[in-house]
Amino acid sequence: MNLIKVIPIYRNKFQEPILFFSSKKFSVGSIVLTLYGKKNKPSLIVEINSLEEKKFFLRSNKIKIQKIDSDFELSLLKNEIIEFIFKILPRTNYKINEIFQKVIPLKIIQEINKIDEKTNPLIDRVALNKKLTANFIGNELIKAKKPVQEDLVGDVGIKKISSFLSQTKKTKSSLHSEKHYLADEIRNYFGETAEKGKGSFGFYIGFFKRIPTQSIYQYWSEAKQSKHPRLKQQKIFWWKIGQHLKDAKK
Repeated sequence: MNLIKVIPIYRNKFQEPILFFSSKKFSVGSIVLTLYGKKNKPSLIVEINSLEEKKFFLRSNKIKIQKIDSDFELSLLKNEIIEFIFKILPRTNYKINEIFQKVIPLKIIQEINKIDEKTNPLIDRVALNKKLTANFIGNELIKAKKPVQEDLVGDVGIKKISSFLSQTKKTKSSLHSEKHYLADEIRNYFGETAEKGKGSFGFYIGFFKRIPTQSIYQYWSEAKQSKHPRLKQQKIFWWKIGQHLKDAKK
């Protein structure tokens, strides 16, 4: 059984993410039909996890999830595009649904909005995937009003998602690993300056080495999306880290 995070498209807008479960093997980047209000609406899958591994988290937070009762699936975006958006998310002040709203053309969103089990949407998916390069996504966010780090794009002339990822790895090599980079980024974000003990670089790494990199990105992103002051975001982030470690012991 899978735990599936989707972003519903309703009234030509990407809505807040919602969790569902399904035994069907859907793919990240696909459009599926999920219950939104009283009707099934098209939704973009952005993440898939094992429901069994997340049961404790869902129960402890009293999160109720519904089943996806439709087998409809339309492949829309490449998985690497979704991964790239998750990577840049902590470096922006956008929610993930806001990023998709900014970078996907309105005409395509309108076509997605019409999807049901009987329609054959007029979407050139090949052209869409070619359009959504790292360079294009970064520039679209930089042009918007919300603060965003301009090094999302930099001056390296990135043309493809894959080239951005390889460039990112080179940048992080001086910090030895992705988790070292994350520890440095998150410490700076929360204003941590301790050289030893709680809040130090070693303190962060001690926790991060026991947690998958993608989960760290996710918890940081979710803390930022809470819109609380930064100190409260920090508490939320560490609470999520603690819950993950508790779940891992079970």
